[in-house]
Amino acid sequence: MLVMQVAKHSPESCPEYTDKYKAVTLKWFETAEASCAKFGIKMVGFWTDHPTHTVYMLFEAPTMEAMMGLAMTPETMAMMSFQRIKTFPVMDFKQTWDMIKHSK
Repeated sequence: MLVMQVAKHSPESCPEYTDKYKAVTLKWFETAEASCAKFGIKMVGFWTDHPTHTVYMLFEAPTMEAMMGLAMTPETMAMMSFQRIKTFPVMDFKQTWDMIKHSK
């Protein structure tokens, strides 16, 4: 399943300008791949919209329970201390097309 996460922080808590959150963010980057692998998750994409302080992450996960496991790692919990993270399943182009094509 594909899972999108959208993380948003305030300009005042931006890791680029705040040493405390910079350290937390760098630690997350250093451990993200290993944390994902621990739960059988693959990070498909990662994009930052810096002017709006918004990060978009796309994961391929076996279950939402795996995503919850990832969310509860110390590094991810630390990231949640200064930003809001929304997590939701999404479908790609082909999955959406097939769903609509085969609907009754």
